[in-house]
Amino acid sequence: MPQRHHQGHKRTPKQLALIIKRCLPMVLTGSGMLCTTANAEEYYFDPIMLETTKSGMQTTDLSRFSKKYAQLPGTYQVDIWLNKKKVSQKKITFTANAEQLLQPQFTVEQLRELGIKVDEIPALAEKDDDSVINSLEQIIPGTAAEFDFNHQRLNLSIPQIALYRDARGYVSPSRWDDGIPTLFTNYSFTGSANDST
Repeated sequence: MPQRHHQGHKRTPKQLALIIKRCLPMVLTGSGMLCTTANAEEYYFDPIMLETTKSGMQTTDLSRFSKKYAQLPGTYQVDIWLNKKKVSQKKITFTANAEQLLQPQFTVEQLRELGIKVDEIPALAEKDDDSVINSLEQIIPGTAAEFDFNHQRLNLSIPQIALYRDARGYVSPSRWDDGIPTLFTNYSFTGSANDST
């Protein structure tokens, strides 16, 4: 059987350099050179990999992201789940706590909208509706707030004693609106014609 010789594409040095430039980060990442694990909860990213040759550029501070689940504080549009039931979707401001994890900030009015008995909790009853609550866990014992950043979901666990008991599907009168102006009309027309000529 005759041998066939395949002539491959000849690559120029410039093309080879481009291929190496594109593949090198993948190879280094796969071998663990770009990211090393300090322990199960902390990671170290070498900021040298982010440096550029432009003058005046400073290396980014990545220390915030060395802990698992750490994100930047700010305002996020989130789905709010209260005791494993979705209750609303709104913009919530998050601040960083001592462990650099995000915790939600609520106004007293927002807590009232969630169905919390604001007037029966002394620490909340004395505050204005616009007052900001930084740590709900400290005001209502047994409360937990967990922010799932990937799904933009805020999971709140609040004891039943701190919540109003409403029927399923209940809509608070504060959320009612005046509706829209409408007009309904109806007509019926019947006719017949006879020609006897």
